[in-house]
Amino acid sequence: MWQRHLRTVLIVVVVLALIGGAFWKPISVAWSLRSARDLLRERESELAVTVLLSAHEIDSDHPEVNFLLARGFRRLGQFTKVVEHLDLAEGFGWPAELIRLEQLMGAAQAGQLTTSAPELYKFLSRGGDYGDEGPEVCEALVNGYFLSYQFGLAQPLLDEWQTAYPADAQCYMFRGLFFENRSDPSKAVAEYRTAVELAGERTDVRLRLAQVLKKTNQYDEAIEQFEICLGEDATHPEVMTGLGQCYHLQGQIDEARRMFEKVLVLEPDYFDAQLALGQLEETAGHPDIALRWLRPACRRRPSDTEARYSLALSLQVVGRKRRDAAAWPPIGTSGPGLSMAGAIGWAARRASAELALSEASHHFRFVADAQQAMQRVQVWTDIIRSEPRNADLRFKIGNYLMKYDNPEHGLGWLLSVLDIDPNHPPTHRMLEEYYRGQGKIERAELHGKMASEADEAEQDSESGPDAGGSVPQSKDQTDGR
Repeated sequence: MWQRHLRTVLIVVVVLALIGGAFWKPISVAWSLRSARDLLRERESELAVTVLLSAHEIDSDHPEVNFLLARGFRRLGQFTKVVEHLDLAEGFGWPAELIRLEQLMGAAQAGQLTTSAPELYKFLSRGGDYGDEGPEVCEALVNGYFLSYQFGLAQPLLDEWQTAYPADAQCYMFRGLFFENRSDPSKAVAEYRTAVELAGERTDVRLRLAQVLKKTNQYDEAIEQFEICLGEDATHPEVMTGLGQCYHLQGQIDEARRMFEKVLVLEPDYFDAQLALGQLEETAGHPDIALRWLRPACRRRPSDTEARYSLALSLQVVGRKRRDAAAWPPIGTSGPGLSMAGAIGWAARRASAELALSEASHHFRFVADAQQAMQRVQVWTDIIRSEPRNADLRFKIGNYLMKYDNPEHGLGWLLSVLDIDPNHPPTHRMLEEYYRGQGKIERAELHGKMASEADEAEQDSESGPDAGGSVPQSKDQTDGR
């Protein structure tokens, strides 16, 4: 009798195991997809990608898993992976219309708006087969307009986005960024407050509010917001640095120093903390200590005028002190004679002083040149508002920003040139140099090749129709950033 019961139990166990094995895979993937959709909706793209990669290990052929991975990677700016997973999703049967939409959004987000924007605007009046894609399309377009510094085109779209989706926190996040760029911090604060009300759990939104409150000297409230962010992520370098800057601006020097030092223990090369701590030591009368932080900050971002100016001030003080200490005759010599060792020591101290002062002068000149350059950029930017498709002027702006401001800002302007003129040789040459400096050799070689092809085409066209030259077609630049 007991043998019959045992056999029955074993059969049931085997059947349940087979059923579990058969249904575990689709159930696990379905759960991951549900979680990923929620995370993407909440703009938690990194977490969504992590969940989807786990699902991909279970079922790499699942079309929706690959499609959502492409979306997540697009939001994170990893366009090579976007192409890879879109190809897989399409091959496994995901709707072609949605594949095309994602490709267009990737192009727009990378600043390639000439071809992508007209098609994307068609989607704004309707939802697709996969829910309402309107906010996603708006975000991709606005990202592209911001990247290519076409803020005039971004504003009406931001208004339409707000009207159509008033509960979308991401819209108010971008509206805040828009008003920050337009130097209207009070409006930016209002937009970020709305975004926080709609998505109070998002650290990135609250952090933007805290940063603008700091810029507008509302330190107490900024500290309150930074501390909430710190409670959500106790090792966030930008949060910790912002909090330290508020302490510094309120005169709490020791608290600020401790906060900056904590950041640099966690991330020794974090530029903002290096600069902030260097400036703190410089204003506190410790120029020698300030150099310890300002030198690596300037090496990391040589185009940052604020860092260069702070370094120049510290070098100037240090150089003057060394020069005073190396006055002639050397201190401690009572007689007319001076030993060889003493003379060598004096000469070394004098040379050290002059070297520091010379370096300070070099940085001061760079800052002066940068101020003049940025005045020209301001004039050119005003002209661009009436001549938005002036590729040569956009190149000049990008060139100056690369050298005298933030290279990422310059990159945006250069990419906007290629959206207007895909074969602009100077832009391709500058992008080649930029990407080589970033260690992105494949991308650098692509722009170098396109610069050569554009130069050859220009020479052929100048030599006349008999030369038989032809202008090469532009290649896909979705991975341009």
